[in-house]
Amino acid sequence: MDDNEEYEMVFGHRRMHAAQLAGLTTIPAIVRELPNDDAIVAMMDANIQREELLPSEKAFAYKMKLEAMKRQGIRADLTLSQNETKLRSDEVLSKQVGESRAQVQRFVRLTEPIPELLDLVDNKKLQFTVAVDISYIDKEIQEWIYEYISDTGLINPVRHL
Repeated sequence: MDDNEEYEMVFGHRRMHAAQLAGLTTIPAIVRELPNDDAIVAMMDANIQREELLPSEKAFAYKMKLEAMKRQGIRADLTLSQNETKLRSDEVLSKQVGESRAQVQRFVRLTEPIPELLDLVDNKKLQFTVAVDISYIDKEIQEWIYEYISDTGLINPVRHL
């Protein structure tokens, strides 16, 4: 329950929407009290499971989940043994999603390009790896890159309105 004593849906939005379209007024639900970071992790886990996930959606989901995992602090289940060190959050996430730690880091880096460039990635007009490389460049220069791409007609970019 939130501060207004209302429930917040963490995941299941598509199921709720489908139920509303079907004219249902109630849906089966499990109500749990969750700390905010636990809710974020649960929500990201549900979103990451979707088959048709845009690169930007996956990037922001990974980033949010990693930030929540880091805020959760020391967790006994992440410790390998008494003499070993705790696993890194990106290592844990990479095992959960079946991607390499480097690929998870690349997706998180994909949250840094300007929205116009990120749209190009989502629309398959700019390669993922190129966008990751561009993400390390200052935002103003990213805008120049986008303008150059647009002006030269290298691709037909999608404009933000």
